[in-house]
Amino acid sequence: MKRLLHIFLFTIQFSTNLLAQKEIDSLAIKMDAIFNKYDGKDRPGCAISIIKNNEVIFKKGYGMANLEYNIPNTPTSVFDIASVSKQFAGYAIATLLHEKKISLDDDIHKYLLNIPDFGKKICIRHLVHHISGLRDWPQTLHAAGWRWDETFSFEDILRMVKNQKDLDFDPGSKYSYSNTGYNLLAAIVEKVSGQSFRVWTDMHIFKPLGMISSHFSDDYTEVVKNMAYSYYLSEKGFKKSLSALTAYGSSSLFTTIEDLSKWAIHFNKSVAAKNPVFMQMLEEGTLNSGGKVKYGYGLAYGSDEGYKTISHTGWWASYRTVLMHYPDQQLSFIILSNSSDFDLGSIPAEVAHALLKYRLKPFNNLASANIINKDAPNVKVNDDILKKYVGSYQLGPVWAVTITLENGQLQTQANGEEKFPMDAKSDSTFWINAYGASITFVKDNKGEVNLLKYRNIPAKRITPWQPELNQIEQYAGIYYSPELGSEYMISNRDGQLKMQNFRLGEFSLGIDPTTENQFSSNIGSIKFYKDTQNKIVGFKLSGGRIQNIKFEKRL
Repeated sequence: MKRLLHIFLFTIQFSTNLLAQKEIDSLAIKMDAIFNKYDGKDRPGCAISIIKNNEVIFKKGYGMANLEYNIPNTPTSVFDIASVSKQFAGYAIATLLHEKKISLDDDIHKYLLNIPDFGKKICIRHLVHHISGLRDWPQTLHAAGWRWDETFSFEDILRMVKNQKDLDFDPGSKYSYSNTGYNLLAAIVEKVSGQSFRVWTDMHIFKPLGMISSHFSDDYTEVVKNMAYSYYLSEKGFKKSLSALTAYGSSSLFTTIEDLSKWAIHFNKSVAAKNPVFMQMLEEGTLNSGGKVKYGYGLAYGSDEGYKTISHTGWWASYRTVLMHYPDQQLSFIILSNSSDFDLGSIPAEVAHALLKYRLKPFNNLASANIINKDAPNVKVNDDILKKYVGSYQLGPVWAVTITLENGQLQTQANGEEKFPMDAKSDSTFWINAYGASITFVKDNKGEVNLLKYRNIPAKRITPWQPELNQIEQYAGIYYSPELGSEYMISNRDGQLKMQNFRLGEFSLGIDPTTENQFSSNIGSIKFYKDTQNKIVGFKLSGGRIQNIKFEKRL
């Protein structure tokens, strides 16, 4: 009888193992199909890890980590995970809160004495939830003259904040993603603990979890073994993306999918056990108005067709990163890429679709629609139809796109951006590769085109502001920002304004069709202002995450 029972139990175990192996094999086939486009010995790619019920059920590398020496990506390849790093600064702050060494309502000047007094209290909670009003450092330093392929250091960021003259908005009044806030959180950790941020995270996170290949970079010249270098796609093939970034707190965590899997498992277990530190990390922010902010401690809280999600993405140089949790399903996945053409929108959506078989509705979200538009063949559209689409369309406050027709092809140009070609997928829908999305022109009941849709944003046609040629000269001159310590020369070239900076070179100013005396540029939106004699005396520079940096006209 015992022998029969042993045989029976062995048969069950064997069948269970066989079924599990078939599921793993099926998963591998699905992932290979999704990531096939990033695989190959002639291109960079990515690495992925999938965690289910606190076990890694799939991990694999695709494409190359180093094109110079033909080194492939593997689960042990080290990537810069960009903004996915923020949750580790969030964990550090949540730990200090739990230890009662700091309070969310502490004024940051209590710890950071060199931060200017803007006349308004900035608390730690404002940094945690991106509601501080502090300018975001990437766009600010770029406007000051930093080029994207050179060093952006932690010290540069702190000097930028020290020299900031005004806040973008009152603390707590609105949400605006600010990398700067997370760099200051790292500085607070250093001040309170008496240790460098790198040492603190090594001692409290990476070493205890056995994350042996993880560290925050505080020296960009340091040799990192098994590094996956990042590459961007050009007309001549892939080229190296240079990065010398040490923005620890907001970015600059070097790690692998194997190490991040250990963190993901620890995170999921801690959330399930209601660990108070991790419960702190899941608290939403609150605006002064009472509105909620579904972001805090380096984590975004959301839903995916009914499934609760906790996630973050990252983007720096040509690194593209994703860490996604579906807590109710005990499912997580991590994707780290070293290729500029990695699609952060559609690929994670495809992975989720492959893993979550019983979605609440068909997989027809925006990312899926973009895939269809991108892969569909181009079509020829008559010029008479294309001419109906030419014009300016307003997407939001001081945000518009201008559509032009050049040599039989539509071009789109948004405020402060370059002009990009539009590939016709039908007589009304056009794919813009630079946006990773499509634009669809919509006819009204009279057959007129006065509306376009970009992603889920409707944009109405507008009559643009257009200065007369004799008005252009008034904008020419030399402008200086005391805050940035940077100077720009604006000149009139036969009715076309040109803007020049010693470090960034020369570029054109495009007329912003939404607002009088406003122009778009490579560094943001330029709004000129006048004195009581109606003369131009300066301009204010604004962008997605910076507002109203003043430049005074000197000549």
